[in-house]
Amino acid sequence: MVLLLTIAVFTATALGVLAAYWLVESRRESLPQRLKEISKPPPGAGSARGENIGSWITGVRKRFKRKRRIQDDIVAMVTSEQPTGVRIQLIQAGLRHPAFYQVYVGGRVVLPVFLFLLAVSFGKSMGMVNQKIFFLGVLGLFFGVLVPIAVVRWKIGKRREEITDYLPDALDLLVVCVEAGLGLNASFVKISEEFKLTSPTLSDEFDIVNREMVAGKPRIEALRSLSDRTGVEEVKSLVAMLIQTEKLGTSLAQSLRVHSDSLRTKRRQRAEEAAAKTTIKLVFPLVFLLFPALFVVILGPGFIQIVQVLLPAMGGGK
Repeated sequence: MVLLLTIAVFTATALGVLAAYWLVESRRESLPQRLKEISKPPPGAGSARGENIGSWITGVRKRFKRKRRIQDDIVAMVTSEQPTGVRIQLIQAGLRHPAFYQVYVGGRVVLPVFLFLLAVSFGKSMGMVNQKIFFLGVLGLFFGVLVPIAVVRWKIGKRREEITDYLPDALDLLVVCVEAGLGLNASFVKISEEFKLTSPTLSDEFDIVNREMVAGKPRIEALRSLSDRTGVEEVKSLVAMLIQTEKLGTSLAQSLRVHSDSLRTKRRQRAEEAAAKTTIKLVFPLVFLLFPALFVVILGPGFIQIVQVLLPAMGGGK
């Protein structure tokens, strides 16, 4: 009963806040629109309805355009300065929009409190003692703190793994494009186009680098931003190599070919390492899952026969 009451209060509060927000936003109209409506001559009854609908649609469009413009301004302000801390973690997880930062911070505050109240309400509804209720509340608080962090770290790990796996192939294509006479910007565009299906993450990262350089950002800063956004060691070494090549004026194609060979060797070594670890990882399933079943199947019939033979003998002895 307490749980249902808590959920009902939470839902009613959320709906009330949304209704108040919509009411306040619906009353915000621009001054030119009001002046235009005042200076407009009174139309007829038939055309008034159509003009009201048209003005309502126009107002809705302006409202959405205004919100979109505000979001673009926020994105520009965020991307103009170097992100640090939580923002760089969200960017490495692929959550670049500023709204994700607000959701993440709010989730780290609201989710522990919500899970704590939910656990306490559940304990009281089940008639538990106070010690168990307190333990459930602390457990819910603990999970509420760890869940957002674990989700972000999981997404970061998945993106880094995808970038690490497909980066040697992207460098091979980059070498081919550079040797064919394309510039670095055009090569990045070609990589972003070719890897849209196989690796969307890598395609987006190279597309962002190209857009930043087209927008006027220096190439060195754009490449450093790439290493910060990904957080992958292979990408950092690639960025360092490209920066040194540009500063020293050495052959870009030769440097990329050597770096691509080294990354391919590292990928093969990682595969061999994972294959070598397989035998060790199979020990625990074999010992705890397969061997007990084999013992039961192999020794079970013999044990049953021994018991059948010994029981009559033991009974006769008595």
